[in-house]
Amino acid sequence: MIDKICWILLLNLIFYFKTIYFSYVSDDVQSSNRPKEKNKFWQAFWVFEGKLKSTPQADHALTMVLHALVCVGIYLGLGKNDISFLAALLFAFNPINNQGAVWISGRGYVLSTLGMVWTLAIPVLGPLFLVGATYSNAGFIFPIVLAGSPHPELLLFMPVAWWFNGRRFKRNVILKINMEMYTEDKKVHPKKLILATKTFGFYLIHSIIPIKTSFYHSLLESIAGSKVKNAYSFCRFFWLGAVGLAVMLWYICTHRWDMISFGILWWCVGIAPFINLMRMQQELGERYAYLPNVGLMVILATFIHSYSIVVGAWLAVYATKTWFYINGYKDDYWLVEHARINCPDSWFAWHIAGMKRWEVGSRHEAMCMWTMAKILSPKEFKVLYNLSTALCAHGNIAEAVQFLKMAEDNIPPGQEKMATDLITGSRKNIETKGKEGALTILI
Repeated sequence: MIDKICWILLLNLIFYFKTIYFSYVSDDVQSSNRPKEKNKFWQAFWVFEGKLKSTPQADHALTMVLHALVCVGIYLGLGKNDISFLAALLFAFNPINNQGAVWISGRGYVLSTLGMVWTLAIPVLGPLFLVGATYSNAGFIFPIVLAGSPHPELLLFMPVAWWFNGRRFKRNVILKINMEMYTEDKKVHPKKLILATKTFGFYLIHSIIPIKTSFYHSLLESIAGSKVKNAYSFCRFFWLGAVGLAVMLWYICTHRWDMISFGILWWCVGIAPFINLMRMQQELGERYAYLPNVGLMVILATFIHSYSIVVGAWLAVYATKTWFYINGYKDDYWLVEHARINCPDSWFAWHIAGMKRWEVGSRHEAMCMWTMAKILSPKEFKVLYNLSTALCAHGNIAEAVQFLKMAEDNIPPGQEKMATDLITGSRKNIETKGKEGALTILI
């Protein structure tokens, strides 16, 4: 047992050691500028959680260690055998786990997973680990999977964990509803099952076979806005999701309860909050698969562990793709560039690229990026508004007003007041100040 733990730790640390020299990216950049806490305990706690930053080296080192400890917890908590050892290695190198293994701001998903696997690894400390597992939104409901584990008695401690983190969870959900949800997201109708099945299929196939790894994915972008109709169309991911659900249901109904059944339960409960039935987060995010992916890797390991060639090939594919992809975390510029390269049909990747160019004063490049985003998705409010701003800055006032009108015609349902106030203010500024009238851009 000790030798396997050492192998898991060693392979993780060697593989992810280069990330220590990476910089901050995406949300890391904003949180690194927050003022430090005067209280040293809370400063250390917020750094541990990922809310505040220490130094890029220290923060990446901590992320690397936590991911390695998750893998050790998978081995110890889900069997302490060859299957759980293989599951830990598959999880360690799985490309879809990159936002937990490398991205500092994805640490909440890592901490929830860490709490859950170590609850099973050391049941006597389960109550303490469960408080940690439910601290993040992603893990608040998740411990119900303990009902199918070898230690269902740990569910008795869940009311305490939920009481401890309940107020925080409620506050976070309300904030998400106010900031992320559009009118379409709040509707309940049968077509949402198509959307949910399609999202389920996307995560299922990308977690097992890393077809496409990207910080931004084009599938289901703007499902509550300009592309709402496309969200309910049938595609290969819908059929993959439907087949996957059918097979999982068949297995649970026709086989005795075993680790495959438990893996199915783990996967389904973990991914359920993120399948867009009631969307209050980014439409697709690879970090959302981090916690549920533990169950899927246990299932995969169970099926392939007897075939050494298959095991070697699978690990090689995972490790190779992850090794090269995580180079995109070197800095914020390369993260966006990797997103545009890996998913060139993502309008949001081009939109973010435009923002980065604008922030450094390269306004011509920014306008080119936003133009590309408009080509990919012609009715995006943010893109149209930002193009209006860019045109105004270049002195093309007539075109700026025209694009502002186009933005006004494509306000996402549910965001009317905020968008209308923004457009009214910009229009007045353009009329009175001309070229200097609209220098605001939207993220």
